[in-house]
Amino acid sequence: MRDIRTQHSGADRVSRSASRQLEAVQVVLQPIVDITTGELVAAEALARFGTSDAVEETFAIAYAAGRGVDLEAACLRAAIAKRSEVPADILLNVNVSPDALSHPKIRALLQGDLSGLVIEVTEHAASDSSGLATALAEVRRRGALIAVDDASTGYAGLLRLTALRPDIVKLDRHLVSGAGDRVDQAAVIDALVSLSRRIGATVLGEGIETLEDLGMLAELDVDYAQGWAIAPPAMSLPRISDVAVRACRQARAAVMAPRLPDSGAATTVRAITASLAGSRRPKDLQAALTAASDGMDVDEIALSTLDSNGMLSEASGTGPHDQRFYDIRDFPATKYSLTTGVVTEAHVSDLRSDPAERALLFRDGLASVLIAPLGEPEDPLGVLEFRHGTHRRWTKRDVDLARTLADHVTSALLRMHDAEWPLDDADVEYDLARGGRTTDLRSFHRAQR
Repeated sequence: MRDIRTQHSGADRVSRSASRQLEAVQVVLQPIVDITTGELVAAEALARFGTSDAVEETFAIAYAAGRGVDLEAACLRAAIAKRSEVPADILLNVNVSPDALSHPKIRALLQGDLSGLVIEVTEHAASDSSGLATALAEVRRRGALIAVDDASTGYAGLLRLTALRPDIVKLDRHLVSGAGDRVDQAAVIDALVSLSRRIGATVLGEGIETLEDLGMLAELDVDYAQGWAIAPPAMSLPRISDVAVRACRQARAAVMAPRLPDSGAATTVRAITASLAGSRRPKDLQAALTAASDGMDVDEIALSTLDSNGMLSEASGTGPHDQRFYDIRDFPATKYSLTTGVVTEAHVSDLRSDPAERALLFRDGLASVLIAPLGEPEDPLGVLEFRHGTHRRWTKRDVDLARTLADHVTSALLRMHDAEWPLDDADVEYDLARGGRTTDLRSFHRAQR
């Protein structure tokens, strides 16, 4: 009899505790930044309960008392209420467990236009996978993005990740913490980033507590960052640390700076640039650039050469031919790339990008460009421009591939300068198609002398 009373007493305590937590829900906000710029892109709404209980324990108690979904609904309601405190162009991340997402109490809160909302679910198996798929499809249809939280590298977890096809993959904080000092952790992150790219997802690293970890994630092509090193969670959206912003930009500058590409990029680009090895004619360049455009999944590649007056003109490319001449003094990003050997970028959506480059992109209906210099800073030959119609965050792999391809193109251009070959019919056809640039292409380097 005493055991039964004890059991009832314990159950009552659990129930009372769960009820108290339902009344004590608070939500704090933690910034999420673009790791290339340090700029705010989203904020995660995190539940707090005003007690010493850990969040996981609180939910465990609620579910033990049969009030788990009620607690999740209370947290989601409070999180959505924070939308008014977040700038209109900033995403709000909210958390829901896979099983709760299809529950009527949760679905009732996720009605109407969900644009600007990111629904975070853990990658743990749902008891009803078809119900989860239906619920995810519904919130997506209403405009929400899907993030998978605490992504793991177990076989079952990876299969679930590929099945869910999230918009964002969040790296587990235990995987991120200390990654700057652990080769094995960095290798796992690299693998998850690679998988995420293949399924069309971006990657967010959470739990960043040091600038060293932040720098490592930037090196590994992680897209977004979150953690105490950037800003702690607070009731009102906190200001991002200036030190963290500088660290993000310095890490990006290191990725863009001249250096030897990694072996993976060199191996990948070798097949693309094989046709450049024996290039002697402009039409050979055209074929190689077309192959490179397909291999790098960019919309256009343009090769522009520099004359002795500091004017750039397009000599070859995969898009519509631009016959205009451009003074590099009017394009600071391009001039900087030519004079320093640094790969540069510009985006229509990035107000910090070179205004002249942004204007050209807008004029041509493009969104992003990656600019790789040809030749050496003391003797620049021109630039390769990799252009994309939608916003593209150029990855370290993109930069390495662009730099390697630029080296191959530079060698081909120098061979063309040294070659003395007559024009054949194919060259004449190419010359006419490209607006009469063949002679300029063959003599561009000689003109600089």
